[in-house]
Amino acid sequence: MTEMTVAVHGASGTQGSHIARRLRAAGHRIRPLDSRSANLTDTAALLRAYDGADAVVVQLPQLFDPIAVEQAESVLAALGKAGVPRAVFNPGMPLPPAPVGAPFVDARVLLGDRLPERVGQASVVGPAGPYLENLLQPWSVRRVRDRGELAYPLPPQAPVPWVTLDDVGDVVAAVLADARPPERLVVGGPDAVTGDRLAAAVATATGRPVRYTQVEPAEYGRLIEPVMGAAAAAGVAGIYARSTDAPPPPLPDGLFRPGATTVEEWAARPDWTA
Repeated sequence: MTEMTVAVHGASGTQGSHIARRLRAAGHRIRPLDSRSANLTDTAALLRAYDGADAVVVQLPQLFDPIAVEQAESVLAALGKAGVPRAVFNPGMPLPPAPVGAPFVDARVLLGDRLPERVGQASVVGPAGPYLENLLQPWSVRRVRDRGELAYPLPPQAPVPWVTLDDVGDVVAAVLADARPPERLVVGGPDAVTGDRLAAAVATATGRPVRYTQVEPAEYGRLIEPVMGAAAAAGVAGIYARSTDAPPPPLPDGLFRPGATTVEEWAARPDWTA
């Protein structure tokens, strides 16, 4: 595989760091981009950040006001002007087929739809369901430790394609190595998993009983607010409320890429007593 210089937005963040680590392991040179080196509303700054890169991995920050759409438009403009030959966009969430009226979601729909117009080899690679790492937020780990409870705003019996950040990073690396990369892929775990199976996996890892509890989206927003802030927490709660009201349509054949990590393997890795 040819070594590339890959500019990675958010390379030091929760999602971007996993992708950057996977790309380094694949032999690529990483150019980390953050708000200082690549202001997402400044096309000129983005052009400088992309200069000489063989590929760009785009991830948008968790913003829930209209500036999110402005950022997506700036990235698209800069990619088109820079002449970057390859780009991969990780929306960080399952994308609906059309805008929904929420800037956080609509910015990602816009970028995913228009990326092939700006880049010769463009791919959208994101999770088919929630990241397992969402369960490692401080409030969640404390709840497991103190109450023996794994709480999330999804039904306990619903099979969900939970996925790890590392598995998404592996697919991004594979797409960048592909001579004819797919335009869209979604990544899930080896199989869909119920909340009850998740709790059983964490129970085995911790050596103590753990039960899964479904919480309402508004309650989930309250739980994550100390970590994410009020605006982001309300936005995330809104996304889960909409997904409950209108579940996403089934994926067309050929778009799904299973990851390698089972929930049991993943649950054995963290320190649940922290």
